Amino acid sequence: MHINNSIRTIRLISVYFFISVFCPAFFAQDLSGSELDSIYNKFLQLSSPELIAISDRLNELTPEDRKCGFGLVSQIKYNLDKFTIEQQKILSRLLQRPVKQASIVSPSGIFRIHFNYTGTEVPIYDNTLNTDENVMMVALALDSSYNFEVNHLGYPAPPFDNGQGGDDLYDVYITLARNNYGLTDPEDPLGDEKYTSFIEIHYNFASSNFYTHGLAAMRVTVAHELHHAIQVGNYIYRSSDGFFYELTSTSMEEFVFDDVNDYYGYIPEYFDNPHRSFSNNSGYNLPHWNIFLQDNFGFEIIKNQWELMPTMRAILAIGNSLLERNSTFARELNRFGIWTYYTGHRTVAGYFEEAASYPLISPHSIIPFPQFNSAQVDAQITSNNFIVFNITSNNDSLYAIVTNGDINAAVLLQNPTNIFEYILYANANSGQRNLTDNYSSDFLVSDPNWWSVSEILNGLIVREDSAIVPITDIAESFIFPNPYRYSGDLSISIEAKLGENLDFNVYSSGLTLIHSSQEIATPLINNTIGVSWNGFDNEGNKLASGVYIYVIKNGDEVVKGKVVIFNE
Repeated sequence: MHINNSIRTIRLISVYFFISVFCPAFFAQDLSGSELDSIYNKFLQLSSPELIAISDRLNELTPEDRKCGFGLVSQIKYNLDKFTIEQQKILSRLLQRPVKQASIVSPSGIFRIHFNYTGTEVPIYDNTLNTDENVMMVALALDSSYNFEVNHLGYPAPPFDNGQGGDDLYDVYITLARNNYGLTDPEDPLGDEKYTSFIEIHYNFASSNFYTHGLAAMRVTVAHELHHAIQVGNYIYRSSDGFFYELTSTSMEEFVFDDVNDYYGYIPEYFDNPHRSFSNNSGYNLPHWNIFLQDNFGFEIIKNQWELMPTMRAILAIGNSLLERNSTFARELNRFGIWTYYTGHRTVAGYFEEAASYPLISPHSIIPFPQFNSAQVDAQITSNNFIVFNITSNNDSLYAIVTNGDINAAVLLQNPTNIFEYILYANANSGQRNLTDNYSSDFLVSDPNWWSVSEILNGLIVREDSAIVPITDIAESFIFPNPYRYSGDLSISIEAKLGENLDFNVYSSGLTLIHSSQEIATPLINNTIGVSWNGFDNEGNKLASGVYIYVIKNGDEVVKGKVVIFNE
């Protein structure tokens, strides 16, 4: 970050790319030899530390490493043939289903719980209960989680496992769980990157490595892992979207067992780093994002995102689900920023129900004003950036919440940062953004369409969400600018989803085809969706002044319109 006293115009070359809708695929990353060794060593350190040399162990396993083994085990299984022969032998043995002494069926008849009566891994969550009673607590937690996630929220049930574990009931094993809270273990492929699975949960949660202990830890683990079984069994497993799997499963803990707050142990990591790109979080630290979505849009929006996941990346699924509700990712991430401001001692009614127990958000920059009046920040894509101006002359404090909502760049991993400049003035008239009678500001960025900005002065919102709201109820299409004079591109908005394939044709007034191309539905001005066109024919020539007809075919839907072009 650079701070200065002068107004500087940001001159950036802004090139936007768009990722097409993906066909169903695993989207596994090609791992290097060192990456394979790293996940192999982490897996052994969690599962069987005696098999790995002390020199090969990680310095310290993080709380996130110990939370859920789903992502690590899935990566190991998918890349199994890439490990050395010796590593494959060890991994294949460790990846076998556990063998236990006994099992019971849950009261619902849906789950079979496997456990030991003697030896290690005897379930003991409550010392006042015997083994059978502790196992029954697991069975009841499973049935409660299933009733909420499947029967109430409408998610499809985890698929049958073709008789493995003794029958077609869903199998849950009470084990050491590889020193995690638990894990969901993908097993047999069902096609389209879906898998049967089984669950392991820890047998006692007594270790200091766990934030929550006993029955409470068991219950949220069951809710968390059941949703992983739903995800991988009915939608898709995609290693590059691991944060979204953990985000949803961790939020499900709170939705199913509201009185247990294990997620408190992980969200401080987000509150310390809101400026990080959204999909670069672990997901364990972001359950309050889904709590925010549920409070504002209901549970259905989260389920809609999973229904979109088989054909697009997670960040696009989130973006599309918000567009369907007449909003945008930039707008809602910025509003989420406001919610994360009102926590701890700043808690007020109308935001997170448990906000008083949340930490305070960490600012990106703290600026003494009027000694300095601007901040220039190279913001990560899909991030919230909190800029604080401490106004010494009258003890005011202004928080500017600046949101980069570029979800396309988050998928393509291109243009990973964008520069913005925020300038504050000690009067109401110097800046384009009026805040109060005493303050105004300017927000400078190369393309404002991906951005949203809100300000909070002394704890009160003075300006909220400067992003342009999407145009709704477009009759057939909306084209801008019209007339067009060869400055920038034409934007033609239609009703489409991000990444859909479109046939785009332009005709002269005499119905001669002058331009034809295959396009991808991409974000446009006003955060709508459609096609950008430079006004050139198929030979790369500018068109003569006149009226032209465009036709866009989106599947079986055809959109037509007219544009006036001036070639001056």
